[in-house]
Amino acid sequence: MSMLSGQGLGPTGDRPRRRHPLATTIIVVLMMAVLFGATFGIVRLLRGNGSDQPSPGATSPAPCVTTTVVPGVALPKPGQVSSNVYNSTNRAGLAKRTAADLGSRGFKIGRVANDPLGRSIAGVAEIRYGTAGLANAQLMRYYILGAVLVQDARTDATIDVVLGQKFKAVTPQKAVDAALKKPTPVASGAGCPSPSAKPATKPASASPSPTA
Repeated sequence: MSMLSGQGLGPTGDRPRRRHPLATTIIVVLMMAVLFGATFGIVRLLRGNGSDQPSPGATSPAPCVTTTVVPGVALPKPGQVSSNVYNSTNRAGLAKRTAADLGSRGFKIGRVANDPLGRSIAGVAEIRYGTAGLANAQLMRYYILGAVLVQDARTDATIDVVLGQKFKAVTPQKAVDAALKKPTPVASGAGCPSPSAKPATKPASASPSPTA
């Protein structure tokens, strides 16, 4: 009997204690919360803590916005445009006749001669202009349908009308007036592609014979 009483059947015995289910649940929840927090912190660190977001005060480039305008409102009047008229073809007197026609429409005519760059233009015409003369060149294109705008390094607002092989005649004034009054979509804003312009460079070919 003494041996049975000494084998730990009392309060101080070595029988395993049983954990309460609530305490186990709390421990599991806490461990999951710690694990989630650590994972979230690592992900934020790898992503640069949101460094891909624009910094405060940063502005996005202005979008390209298309609006409808009436060209005649924004463009200058013929009397405000000074233009030289050049002939790049072998058709004698072409520049002189065209200059007279443009002059009768109100344009201020400067030099009338063969193309000083010595080019032979296969198309209708080139309208050469500098930065200050863009609007003048755009107006002239209504009078010389099919002409190509060519930007060069000039600093004033004068333009050059250089007639090519396919040029026939100045557009009738009635058609010009109708086109200038017709609502036209115009794109504006920093997001718009820049208008392309061919550089006015002198080719290696020989100059045409004087036929202005």
